[in-house]
Amino acid sequence: MDEEKLKIEKRYLKIVVEVLKKQITEYQESIDKSKKMINEEKRFMWENLSDYTDEERMLALSDVDKNVNVTNMQINRTSKLEKSLDSPYFGKIVFLKSNSNKSIDVYIGLSSIQDNSKFYVFDWRSPIASLFYNFELGEAFYNAPVGQISGDVLSKMQFKIVDSKLLRCFNSDINIDDEFLQEILANNSSNKMKNIVSTIQREQNLIIRNVSDKNLIVQGAAGSGKTSVALHRIAFLLYKNTNLNSNNVLIFSPNDVFSDYISNILPELGEDNVLKTTFADFSKTFLQHVKSIENYSEFLERIYSSNDINDSNIKYKMSNLYEQDLDKYFKNYIESINFNQDFTIGEYNIKAEEVNYLFNCKYRNFSIKERLDEISEYICIKYHLSIKKLKNKICRFIIDKYRINFNLFDIYSNFLLAMGHNNNIFSKSKKINYEDISGLIFIYFKLYGYPNFLHIKQVVIDEVQDYTPLQLNLIKKIFRNASFTILGDVNQTINPYYSYSSLNELSVLFDSSRYIELNKTYRSSKEIIEYTNRILGINNICSVRNDNNIYVDIVETEDELICEKLKYDLIRLKENNYNKIALITKDKDYAIKLYEGLLKLNVNSQLIISADDLIKNKIIIIPSYLSKGLEFDAVIACNEIENNYDETSSKLYYVVCTRAQHSLKIYNEPKKLIKSNVVRR
Repeated sequence: MDEEKLKIEKRYLKIVVEVLKKQITEYQESIDKSKKMINEEKRFMWENLSDYTDEERMLALSDVDKNVNVTNMQINRTSKLEKSLDSPYFGKIVFLKSNSNKSIDVYIGLSSIQDNSKFYVFDWRSPIASLFYNFELGEAFYNAPVGQISGDVLSKMQFKIVDSKLLRCFNSDINIDDEFLQEILANNSSNKMKNIVSTIQREQNLIIRNVSDKNLIVQGAAGSGKTSVALHRIAFLLYKNTNLNSNNVLIFSPNDVFSDYISNILPELGEDNVLKTTFADFSKTFLQHVKSIENYSEFLERIYSSNDINDSNIKYKMSNLYEQDLDKYFKNYIESINFNQDFTIGEYNIKAEEVNYLFNCKYRNFSIKERLDEISEYICIKYHLSIKKLKNKICRFIIDKYRINFNLFDIYSNFLLAMGHNNNIFSKSKKINYEDISGLIFIYFKLYGYPNFLHIKQVVIDEVQDYTPLQLNLIKKIFRNASFTILGDVNQTINPYYSYSSLNELSVLFDSSRYIELNKTYRSSKEIIEYTNRILGINNICSVRNDNNIYVDIVETEDELICEKLKYDLIRLKENNYNKIALITKDKDYAIKLYEGLLKLNVNSQLIISADDLIKNKIIIIPSYLSKGLEFDAVIACNEIENNYDETSSKLYYVVCTRAQHSLKIYNEPKKLIKSNVVRR
């Protein structure tokens, strides 16, 4: 960029910063006045409380609430303006509308900046901002509230602004993934996922702004940004739909480590964090009397540390047959309930024939408890009895008289025995086995009915390839009024008992869905991707990074010497200014062993062995299954010579290696997994 244009951009930035500072000051003054007024209103009410009628008191309280809400809105807006002050915008397009002689400059940032009717910066989610992501120079259009606006993009620019100062300008006349993107990708990682608004690619933007499809299924390669895209999609939907708020959105994450990792994105984008859970944690909603439930990470630890990874009981519970058998068994259980005797309620005689008809015909589409509730209410209405006083008592009477079994564990245990499987559902740690949770919930819903979380309008399921058919079916039925964004990668299926050939298979369950693939990875270097592709024998994943002199280092060493070598490698990696370094082991036991060994050598690291652990250290030691979804500047894959990855766990090894951004070092490579030779230094 020539000096004159640079001066123009610096002057514009100065104007925008001045507008921001002026608005922040005005908002802050208004907030201070509002707070003072609210406090005075509260004090006056308290001092004159005895003089108020009930109606006057309610009106006064309502006025206070309105003022509080207005003040909170001002505080939120001020917060957004303050966030924008550091870097008010990151992009610019010059757009010439069709049949117009004058082009307009459109600056794009995290949030809109305007003064009266003049827009200085447009929110990245605004209709006109889509030009920046969807088009290069030439003909372009965007969909505005008034209809489609056509024209030409005359130029595109990107800016690096830090602390309200313009550091660099990038001409983006070709596409966004050139110089600016490469600079971003070259940066070191952090303990939190970062927003990608300045580098959103066209294929990612189409997912983010998709409002025409009820459900989206995204197959995304490791490092393709699928999770980040999903979070930006949530931010876009919150921006576009005024009837949607953060309490209407639920994310199913693989574990709490990952939930913490992504927790910064929405606040960075000016939105409140949404609801987050795991399948195991969510199941506690329905299994409240259960003391402890095994989470997914504990399940993986159990099966990968087991000598027999082909457990027939687990394999069965991960299959399609499992739900079919549960359904058949419960239908037989319902048919076994026979109201074979008349009974009396007070002075009234209730015919068994009538109860059978109500239970098996009229209310057949309900759960058992719902059927009995309806029958009890029917009796109350028919005989003019008090529903409020007697409905529950009649229901309890029927349950006791006909000995209807509502013992969840008893029914499930009998089911397993009937299918010829072990009915022990507790792990060695006295927790309910992860693979049994979905079966128990299935029976719970058959007994008590499916809940309806009407307030949840958007559901995101991340790492969907590790969910069983029954788990997904339960989630779909629970949130039957919601739209779904489903993300995963069949190449990262770390549950050895279940695997999809393609995520497109889920279109059968999630109707009105669009299937999309993201095959470009932005995380890892070309060399790392070439190596990881060889692990699974795939060739459709490519890296967009242009790093030079990045290698995959292979080190062969005895287990007793590994800690000394690791200490030396860690020193070298820290000298290269890597912020996040992960030593990734196959299982928990080896992670503990390495941590203790390095501790003796005075190496400061953090051991992550639980889904509840949060990453706080620059150097972490973590089992493979907990590293899913995370990324690090440097990864050292620490493999034991005697306890190595095999074909069953090849995708687990693939996950380990694809966590690396800039450096991948492998101790004791599992050679039998590598499909061809890798170029080594």
